[in-house]
Amino acid sequence: MDDTHVGTRLYRSPLLWLPCELLVHTASYLPPEDLFSLRLTCRRVETFLYETFSDEFFSDRRFMVTECLKCLLNISKHSYMSKRLSKLTIGLDRLYSSDALPSFTLQNWDADNPHVRRGIEPYKLEELAVEQNWLISSGRFQLLLGEALDNLPGIVELSLRDAKAAREPCRPGSSPVLVSYGTAEVRRQTGIDFLGDDRHLHSQDQFADVVFSIAMLATARSGKKLHSITADVRRQDMGLSSSAFVIPKSILGSLGLSLQGLRTLDVAVGFTYIPLGSFAHGSQGFLQWQPHYLFSFLEHTPNLVCLRVRSRGNSFLLDGIVNWLARLADLSNGKQVEASNAYGDPYSNINRKPSTPRFQVLQELELENMIAPTESLSKALLHLAGSLRRLRLRMVGLTVTTGDEELDNNARSPNAWAFILRQMSTSACLEDLQVGLLGHHTVTCTSNGNRHQVAFLKSEMGVQSGPSNGLLNTWSHAGSTLDMKEFLVEVAEKTVVICSRCKQRNSGYRSSEDVLLEYSNWGWVL
Repeated sequence: MDDTHVGTRLYRSPLLWLPCELLVHTASYLPPEDLFSLRLTCRRVETFLYETFSDEFFSDRRFMVTECLKCLLNISKHSYMSKRLSKLTIGLDRLYSSDALPSFTLQNWDADNPHVRRGIEPYKLEELAVEQNWLISSGRFQLLLGEALDNLPGIVELSLRDAKAAREPCRPGSSPVLVSYGTAEVRRQTGIDFLGDDRHLHSQDQFADVVFSIAMLATARSGKKLHSITADVRRQDMGLSSSAFVIPKSILGSLGLSLQGLRTLDVAVGFTYIPLGSFAHGSQGFLQWQPHYLFSFLEHTPNLVCLRVRSRGNSFLLDGIVNWLARLADLSNGKQVEASNAYGDPYSNINRKPSTPRFQVLQELELENMIAPTESLSKALLHLAGSLRRLRLRMVGLTVTTGDEELDNNARSPNAWAFILRQMSTSACLEDLQVGLLGHHTVTCTSNGNRHQVAFLKSEMGVQSGPSNGLLNTWSHAGSTLDMKEFLVEVAEKTVVICSRCKQRNSGYRSSEDVLLEYSNWGWVL
C-alpha cells in the first residue's frame, strides 16, 4: 500500500492511518499479550494507547502483603502512573506454614513424603510465611503502604479482600477475576494457589484486623480523603472485630478528617471482642467498660451515601447496628435514650449534641445476619426514609416481644414484617428493594428456638426465588418511587410466617404445606 499521510508525517503502516479513537477501540478487543506486543511496534502506537492502557491496568490494583509491595511503591514514584491509580486493594492472602500439611480425608499427601501436601514446597512456604509475619510485626508494611499513599494523589477507594473479585471491564483473553499482585510468584515458589476457592484466612487469625488498622493509620498519616472503604471477608464465621475499628487519640484528628468525606463503607463485622494481636477465640461478651468500636468509627462518617454491614459468626450484639441506628433516630427527634456501654464514649458525645445531623444523605443501606426488635428496625428505617433509595435486607430477623400483641396474636396482622412493610409504603422513597432469608422470632413459641422462617406467596411483581421444590424466600424489585410504594404493599400482603404450632392460636400463620399448596393452585412449581 502507498504511504499514508498522518499529521505532517508519512507512514507506511495502514494502521496508523486510522483515527486515534478507532485505533484505541480496536485495541480494546485484543488479549493482554497481543496488546503489549502492539504497544511495542512503534512510538506513535504507544502514544495513542498509553492513556487507555494506564487507565485499564493501573487505575485499580491489588497487592498481597509480601515484599511485592515494592511494586506499589515503584508505581507511586512514577510521574504518570502514580496519577492513574485510584482504587487500591490489599489482598488478605494469608500464608500459613500449616497449609503444607496434607488432608488425609482427601488423600492429597506427597507420595515421597506423606507428611507434606502434594505439590507444596514446605520450606519455601515457611520462609514466605515468616516474611509476611515480619512485615506486619516490624512495621515495614505500614512504612511501605504509608510512603506509597503519600505519593498517590488520586487514591479514593481502599479495600481489603480475602477472595477473588470480578474484573470490570474484562478484556478478551484476560482473567475474569482480580487477584493480588504477587500470588503468581507465591504459587510458583510454594505451590499455594490463591486462585482456588479455598479459604485464605484461618478463623482464629487476626490478620484482617491488623491490616485494616495499619491501612487506617497509613491513611491518617498521608491525609488521604477517601470516598470508599471496603473490608470484604467472605468467611461466614469471621469478620473485623471491635479492635480493628479503634481510633487512638493520636490520630483521631487526622483520620477524622480523612473519613469526613467518606461516601461508601462496606464491612464484614464480627460483633465480638478480641484484643489486637491476640490469637484467642473472640469473646461473645464485652467487659462493662468495653464498647464495640465500630460505633465510634461510624461517628466519624456522617456523610455516608452507602452503608453495608454484614455480621459474621456468633455475635454478642445480635442486632448488629440496628439498635444503634434506632437510638440515633430517637436523639434526632429530641428524645432521651438510656446510656449503653456497648456504644462507648462517642455515643455520649451524640447525646450531648443531638442536633448534629448524621446519615442525612444515606441512599443505600444493606444489613445482613442480624436479629433486632421490631420497634428498632422500624425507627431506623423511618428515620432514613427521606434519603434512602436502595435497601437490602438478608438474613435479618425481627423479634416480637410479649407486648407486641398486635404483631403476634392479631390474625389480620400476624407478623412484624407485614407491619414494617406497610409502614414503609406510606413514607419511604425507595427505588430498589431486596429482601431474602428473613426471620421472625417470638417469645410465645418454643418451636425451633423461637425462630420462624419467613416466606412469600406468589406474585407477578418483582423477582422471586427460593430453593428447588421449596418456599420462596427472596424477593426483589426496582422502579419509581410510586411503583415501589405499591410493591411494598404487595410484599406486606404476600409475606407469611411459617409455624404449624403458632397457626393453632393465630390463623394468620401458615404451615409449609399450606404455602406449597397455594403455589400448586397457581399452577406454578419451583
